[in-house]
Amino acid sequence: MKQLLIVLLILSTGLHSAGQITQHHYEYEPVLHGDTIVLPITLIDAFPFITGEVNGVKGKFMFDTGNQRAISINDHVIDLPKKRLAGKGIVGSGQTFNNSINDTIRQVKLGDEIVYDHLLNIKSGNYSYLEGITPDVIGYVGYDYFKGYIFKLDYIKRKVTFYKNTIERNSLKDFLAGEHVLAVIPFFTRKLPNHPMVKVKIKDVELLGAFDTGQYGLLQLTVADQKELQAKKAVLAIGADRDNTPLLNVRNINIAGVFMTDLKGVESATLGDTGTVRKALEITEKNLINIGYRFLTSYKTVWDYDNKKIYVLSY
Repeated sequence: MKQLLIVLLILSTGLHSAGQITQHHYEYEPVLHGDTIVLPITLIDAFPFITGEVNGVKGKFMFDTGNQRAISINDHVIDLPKKRLAGKGIVGSGQTFNNSINDTIRQVKLGDEIVYDHLLNIKSGNYSYLEGITPDVIGYVGYDYFKGYIFKLDYIKRKVTFYKNTIERNSLKDFLAGEHVLAVIPFFTRKLPNHPMVKVKIKDVELLGAFDTGQYGLLQLTVADQKELQAKKAVLAIGADRDNTPLLNVRNINIAGVFMTDLKGVESATLGDTGTVRKALEITEKNLINIGYRFLTSYKTVWDYDNKKIYVLSY
């Protein structure tokens, strides 16, 4: 009986240890460390979020490639009494907010395992405009966080996987192991390095395409081009969403001459709606398509910024 109790004790201790989470602590700068890192994501109203904490307050960070900062904090939810006002910010939809700088942030957690202590010079802002998506939004995770890494975005398995970009990895492409590659899309950037851009055609109409995880998907056409594509059944109005934004089904989208796709439920926008984005990204083309959630739920993607490629994979 005594031996049995000892065995049970050993087994229970082993099970407890196996269930423990090992946290990795880093200081001063919120950047990735290591060769391959996996973070779970939660999709809320089409947007990807990473669970985390700021100074002990639990919440969610939006994973937004359109945001260049590594980490920025929603000081409408997180109390940051020592923040210093640093001007105004503006988002693509035209909303403005106060920007601040924080000399130090005591602690930020991402997922269950990654912990950053004593972060320096961290941006914060009043991101209350995001709280309609989820009231516990505590900030953004953006481009500078994964700079120097390739990432694979999988909305079906709800995860983002980061791979350190190395010479060996560029040769072996282990991030494609077991995947069915549908296309490799070359992209370019202009004013900002975090916004992949591509040339797009729908039938004979030319557009600029911009990839962004912080977008549903948007189509803005001149009146003449919209009439032409509607006549050719390439653009079909399907009603409106709960905010009365007109929605479109779009067919025969040719991305960079290497990939054809159709998208359903893309938001319809006017030239005026896209003015802020156009100025920020130096977009002069008359027609624009933002490639976001509607595309990313249809295809798994790998984003390789260093080599300016987006791999389109089947789910």
